[in-house]
Amino acid sequence: MKFGERLQQTRQQKNLTQSQVATSLHVSRQTISSWETGHSYPDIDSLIKLSDLYTLSLDVLLKEDNGMTDTLRKPEVLHALHPTIRNLTIMNIILMVALLFDDQFTSAKGLLLPIALLNFWTLNQLNQFASSLTQEDPATRWPKSRLWLLLFAVISTVGVAMAWHLHRPGLLTDILYLAIACWVGLLFGTIKYSRRPVSQ
Repeated sequence: MKFGERLQQTRQQKNLTQSQVATSLHVSRQTISSWETGHSYPDIDSLIKLSDLYTLSLDVLLKEDNGMTDTLRKPEVLHALHPTIRNLTIMNIILMVALLFDDQFTSAKGLLLPIALLNFWTLNQLNQFASSLTQEDPATRWPKSRLWLLLFAVISTVGVAMAWHLHRPGLLTDILYLAIACWVGLLFGTIKYSRRPVSQ
């Protein structure tokens, strides 16, 4: 029996309405309805309260419903993914800087570019997977990303001005590329995510 069906059956056996259960668990009646129809699952705290309210063991509640088990495992998977995403992000920054100042790394340029592209693709795939687990709209992460991108854009723009003032054309060109990339990324993100509302 599915988790939602078990919840509904047990509630009816106890002669409780969805509203009564919702009041006991401090959630909305629509939330109880969503759990019973299988459209969503309760978090671990609500699950324990349900177990107490219905006098059912967690084992009985969770039995035979793989969807519920998968939902409970999602935080563990996300927790395991975070160090990998962080490390790939750091590697991407290092590779971008190395490629930016490629005149110092001419012998390694042919190797660094494919590694950077592969790393960027992997990082993108991991972020999409993490978003699918949380069902998070990428637009919700944009404000934080925008702040970092704005910081890099301002710093690189100041670097361009300093390199121009010091008459360092090679350095000026390198930093100018970084500044342009940051400002273009900022413009692209603003256009892309400002057109749709951020989901609450």
